[in-house]
Amino acid sequence: MHNTLSSRRFALTSAGLAGLTLGGTATAELINFTVHQDQYIGEDSWQLVNAAGDTIASMFIDGTYIYVGTSQSSTFPWSFSPWGSGGVSASGYRTSFTMELAAGDYSVFMQDSWGDGWVWSDASGLDAFCVSGNIIGGSDCFAFTTGASASGTFTVVPAPGALALLGLGGLASRKRRR
Repeated sequence: MHNTLSSRRFALTSAGLAGLTLGGTATAELINFTVHQDQYIGEDSWQLVNAAGDTIASMFIDGTYIYVGTSQSSTFPWSFSPWGSGGVSASGYRTSFTMELAAGDYSVFMQDSWGDGWVWSDASGLDAFCVSGNIIGGSDCFAFTTGASASGTFTVVPAPGALALLGLGGLASRKRRR
């Protein structure tokens, strides 16, 4: 009888630990980003900042080099390409990338040193910085149609499955205490 009881305790402890471990890792969500900048990319820069004030992704020009980096560039690929109907003379540039973000608030800051927003030809500036994934509303685009700067915020929410796993871990640990 003693062996059966200790086996049950071990099973509950293992289930609770597995649930909490899975729940803890499942709170990070894959979020997709698409940035549409105008043809004059040398005037443009942007930053993605978490609630703690840390820059976790950014784009800027230094001389003749364009830098696009994220804190997860080695994990998730990013792409950069001209876009629009202008053929060789593109309307602008598109950067796409994915990041795994924890639940919480994030801010996007966009700058244009010329002060005319990210508008040129087909680039309306209405979809300057787009975010999609498990965020409040499912997706959002931040406009940058005029001026030297624009910003926006979005909130990443945990997937319902992650919350269920956390609850399961809590129930398993509660049952073990009785």
